Amino acid sequence: MKTLIKVSLIALLWISAINSGTINADARLRLEMAHAWWRGTEEVDPDYQPQSREEFFALVKGVDGKRYIPYDVGQPMLMLPGDWLGTQLHRWFPKVGERDFRSLVINFVIFVPLNVAAVVSCFWLLRLFDFNERIAGLGSITWLLGTTFLHYAQVPQQNNQVLLFVTIGYAAALAFVKRGIPHFAVISGIGLGAAFLIRLTSIIHVLTVLLFLVGCVAYQSRDKLKIIQVMGLWLGGFLPLALVERVLTYNRYGSFLVNPQSLSLKQLTTEPIWANLPELPANYPFINPPYVGILGPLFSPAKSIFIYDPLLLPCLVLGIVIWKRLSPYIQWYLVTGIFNLGLHLLLTSRLDFWHGDAAWGARYHVTSVQLLLIPLVALFIQDILAAKRLKLWLMRGIITLAIIVQISSVILLFSLESAQALSLPSASQYLQFRLGERWTNIACEIDSYFSNSSFPEHCLNKNISFVNSRQEYFLKDRHQVALLPFNYARFGFNRKWVFILWGLVLTLAIVTTLRFCLKTG
Repeated sequence: MKTLIKVSLIALLWISAINSGTINADARLRLEMAHAWWRGTEEVDPDYQPQSREEFFALVKGVDGKRYIPYDVGQPMLMLPGDWLGTQLHRWFPKVGERDFRSLVINFVIFVPLNVAAVVSCFWLLRLFDFNERIAGLGSITWLLGTTFLHYAQVPQQNNQVLLFVTIGYAAALAFVKRGIPHFAVISGIGLGAAFLIRLTSIIHVLTVLLFLVGCVAYQSRDKLKIIQVMGLWLGGFLPLALVERVLTYNRYGSFLVNPQSLSLKQLTTEPIWANLPELPANYPFINPPYVGILGPLFSPAKSIFIYDPLLLPCLVLGIVIWKRLSPYIQWYLVTGIFNLGLHLLLTSRLDFWHGDAAWGARYHVTSVQLLLIPLVALFIQDILAAKRLKLWLMRGIITLAIIVQISSVILLFSLESAQALSLPSASQYLQFRLGERWTNIACEIDSYFSNSSFPEHCLNKNISFVNSRQEYFLKDRHQVALLPFNYARFGFNRKWVFILWGLVLTLAIVTTLRFCLKTG
């Protein structure tokens, strides 16, 4: 219990320190959904006019001709209580913009606790895999700081919420196998039902977690009746939430079988609001040959899962080397995890936006990678504690590099490099080495601090070719530190006290992490 409390505290400190306090990109639309629900207003502004058919994700006509935002309903449901609370508290901070204040409250009341819960779930799963508290604790902290988890703890897209519930699903499934308590099988199903609510493509996670559970039970017992009973318990947890999702979909779009994103794409050719806008390519968004969306997440310099999760390749190599020494449960977990990643690669392989747009790393695949890394990182830590000399320093260097990459991902706005790439029409933004560009931008930010310039001239010339003054303003606006105290002006809080509080949290995060690692390691 002491180790779990320490892991939870360290996770809370780091996730609070790297928080931007903002909600942007797709999550902002989901926030509008949540806000409209409890206020009884329309999700889409009646005066909204799309500028391009590529905005299909922002508008769909549903039941009774009402306009809806065609996103999954799970994340708005999570945001809703925080949005209500933020709206009520805003009267005490009238100088702060209402949506900014609501975003701030949602971040710290909803998203920070959920991200901490995900780290706790990682610890729970590692203990169930029979790692001792020492390894489980160090593994959980390394997983927090050394994988793309850290970035998605800052940028509140759906990824970490899906990751939380899928990890709970795996852990509860394994707890049932080891302890034989039926309610753990039900909890596993509930976890995957919640993941399905948040993102429909979590049906892949549903399949692989159920496959993991059935495989573990089959390994433990060849009793077919027991396997059927276990599946019944699991589905008893999963189906109620899955039915809630389908009922909500029916209420919005008039069909139990519709996919809102597919419906919005279909309406591009049938609804007058899109009539005068330029056509998209035929079969959009499925316009690429499959190899583009398979090789891209694996090997492209802008999106490779091996670059943006540097622990993955060495951990996989270690897993292969010691495969025969792994428990059958870890072996089966890794098999289902690789299957999970493969299915996600196939699902997104033909998409025009297989790369996840401006996201850091391959957004649609990082959750699968993080799930794979849970036991692999613990095995890596276990191997480090027994390593000596050159091997020891090499493995420590790999972890250090992984942490540097993840810290780099949260310092500046996530969309900066994609905005810069769009200013170079001759270059494909998804073939560029975005990590290298990020390090260059961080160096420019440091230079701007010491040169007392908001945007150093040499960085302007080196990174960006402006088309017009509007684009220059657009890019400069993104060239900023993404951490909360550097956004203080947006929220109207006192600069001095925000920086003091943030500095205290960051210092405590560093000190407690080093103390835990040195004492435990």
